[in-house]
Amino acid sequence: MHRLVLAAALAALSAVSVDAQPDTTAVRDLGAVEVTASPFTLVPARAPLALAVRERTEAERATDPATALDAVGRGLPGLWISDRGNPSTGERVLVRGLGWRAAFGVRGTHVLLDGVPLTLADGQTQLNVIEAGLIERVEVLRGPASTFWGSGSAGVLSLSTEAGAPGGGRVRALGGAYGLAKAEAVARPALGAGRRLTAWGSALTQDGFRQQSAVEAYRGGFSGSADLGGGKTVGVVGLGAYLPRAESPGGITSAQAAEDPRQVRPESISQDARKRLTQGHVALSFGQPLGDARLRVTATGGARTLDNPIIPRYITLDRLSGGIRAVVEGGERVAWGVGVEAEAQRDDRLERDNDGGQPGAAVLTDQTETVRSVAVFARLGVPLGPLTVSAAARADLLEYAAEPAGAPSQSRTLGAVSPSVGLAYNTRVGGGAATLYANAAGALDAPTTTELGNRPDGAPGFNPDLRPERTWGGEVGARAAWPVAGGALGLDAAAFVAWARDLLLPTEVADVTVYRNEGEARHAGAEAGLRADGLRLRGGTLDAAVAVTVARGTFLDGPAGSETPEGNRVPGFPPHLATWTATWTTGGPLPLALGIDGEAADAYAADSAGELETDAYAVVHLRAALAGLAVGGVRATPFVTVRNVGDAQYAGSVVVNAFGGRFVEPAPGRHLAAGLSVAFD
Repeated sequence: MHRLVLAAALAALSAVSVDAQPDTTAVRDLGAVEVTASPFTLVPARAPLALAVRERTEAERATDPATALDAVGRGLPGLWISDRGNPSTGERVLVRGLGWRAAFGVRGTHVLLDGVPLTLADGQTQLNVIEAGLIERVEVLRGPASTFWGSGSAGVLSLSTEAGAPGGGRVRALGGAYGLAKAEAVARPALGAGRRLTAWGSALTQDGFRQQSAVEAYRGGFSGSADLGGGKTVGVVGLGAYLPRAESPGGITSAQAAEDPRQVRPESISQDARKRLTQGHVALSFGQPLGDARLRVTATGGARTLDNPIIPRYITLDRLSGGIRAVVEGGERVAWGVGVEAEAQRDDRLERDNDGGQPGAAVLTDQTETVRSVAVFARLGVPLGPLTVSAAARADLLEYAAEPAGAPSQSRTLGAVSPSVGLAYNTRVGGGAATLYANAAGALDAPTTTELGNRPDGAPGFNPDLRPERTWGGEVGARAAWPVAGGALGLDAAAFVAWARDLLLPTEVADVTVYRNEGEARHAGAEAGLRADGLRLRGGTLDAAVAVTVARGTFLDGPAGSETPEGNRVPGFPPHLATWTATWTTGGPLPLALGIDGEAADAYAADSAGELETDAYAVVHLRAALAGLAVGGVRATPFVTVRNVGDAQYAGSVVVNAFGGRFVEPAPGRHLAAGLSVAFD
């Protein structure tokens, strides 16, 4: 299957390079772009980091249904976003295979939306406020990043709805198979120099491919900034989501998936596995000069209410979270920065038995859980001609506390220092700009409150034996961009290795996922991405991105028969993966947009013991549209898309170490979606 993965990627790369003749057109230089995947101001040309940035074109956003977050992750090396087909648990997000343990939500990857951290003090991330169809810019920082963000940062995914120019907006409506109905809107009023505002909203309903997989979701947000004069700036971001119903079909065995991939466990229906939630975030930021330096202060707050019947529990949760971060940085020649951060999180958790989808009489857990964290961090970048030497470090201290009803309170204190060092070298290659880099860094992955609270003995309070997982890694790589065929061609490649110890290993016990520390693992591999921006191709313009990731995780210790036998594969991600997206557009009185997206993955392990494995697969999606038809002062784009053209039957995602071998989360076969997007200035 790995030959299929590489062949698919090479075919896409060949398509990108057709008619691509060198010219002298200015390149969109990644080195000049300021990124948001770090609390410091980073200029990629001087950053010794594996950093990828992709902006989704208007044609792609108009024609891709983007009902799940995997739509925005294609073509980015080292990143794999897999759609579980489970609206309750959400997508899996993995960077180089790290974070594979997540049974729901995201672990090990720090996620931001419009600069607002969606990753909480304890390292867990919930993606419910993200509307994938309105994401315009994607940044991925691959490799350990705890020097920037602390716990849960083996990689960083930063998403933005703000990339468009002020003025205008877009509305879109679409429908399709499995009862899909979706509407989106975004507006950016022109407010004058020094002021920006973006407001957006969406509504989604779908019956789902499988039984017990329906969803109803409403999302919205805004972001604004203003220049106050004298170098002072202020910004505000608000994000919200209301999901009155997001059902959970759960995993099934491979035999059941082969027989009928739409089936679910009877208990998923009889106990009405699902969730209802309300979630919101707000962030305020202020910046001003401080002598020759600059100060930025950001304060965030969040709230989440959750009703979550699962098998065999009924969970209700009320959460408050917030934090404040202050960063001072400067230096005309030697770049420096220092920062402090404090975060807090409070969860009021009540778990009862599940009585047919309603809270039962038996109380299983009734406790208040709090997390408080403080951190100090700093970085230094010293340019020596074309070479930049960088170093950074962050010290984190986390305090967990649990107050079970009718039992003594418990507390845990965890902490670590995460350093990084790196080199970046700027050069010219074939008329283009290139950056060669190398770095070594550490990452902290502390257990979340859920992982601490799910004790193997079912007792209240926190697991007293669970420790943080630590990761140390290194990488070498290169980024380059060249002017080609009226546009630009970009290359991003890296080789990496990371060692993780005290692994937080998930196991299902009586349908509840519990965790323990066991063993060590090595993640090693290489990744490459090729990006085409605005290439002239056969009378049209091509925008494309293709990525290939070769990554293998291997357990380094553990006797035969243990959960981590030495030499076994780390489960949950493919050793060979290719993802791609390409959109070709034409002008004239009848403008067209044709797109192709997809991924190909090798077979991979689904459990630590090496007894369960997925099948290899390749899936291709096609898009076609009349793009930007001028109608009454607006640009209308009617479109149709065929998903999974080859009608492949495959696991869209897996439940790692699932009890009873129920690890498969099947993806839908061939199906259609169509709609209309209208853009206005």
